[in-house]
Amino acid sequence: MVRFASVYLLLLAAGLFISVPHLQAEMKITLKDGKVIEVPVSEGDVQSIEYGAMQDSQKKILPENSIRIQSAKYGNVSFELEGELGYKQYFCNAKEALVKKCDGKEKCRIVVGSTFCGDPYPGRGKYLYVEYTCGNKLKRAKKSQTEIMLLKCP
Repeated sequence: MVRFASVYLLLLAAGLFISVPHLQAEMKITLKDGKVIEVPVSEGDVQSIEYGAMQDSQKKILPENSIRIQSAKYGNVSFELEGELGYKQYFCNAKEALVKKCDGKEKCRIVVGSTFCGDPYPGRGKYLYVEYTCGNKLKRAKKSQTEIMLLKCP
């Protein structure tokens, strides 16, 4: 028993002097301009990174061949700049409202108007521009105000 205790103490003491190196690696990140940078990371540096808040539609599981709104904007462009060259855009983001109305459905009927995100260009004609996917296929739709837009999958 004494021999077992001395071996145990010897191993315990040796364990105090043996250090285990931390895991270390380099993470490669590709920037928008195509440059690749290497960032050293260690085990303690690894974290979960969230880019923007997840929308409810990203959290729920949708049928594979159903509507998934990618972008939606409502408004128009003005070329009336009092003698200056160029244009000004008058749009509001209608994505959130259309996600609630259409995501996960096979068909979605939309009456185009200011109910989705307000009137970004009062007194002028406006259009609803929608990009959505059905499975892996990207589709686009455009209708003017008061028209009926029908999104369909497949």
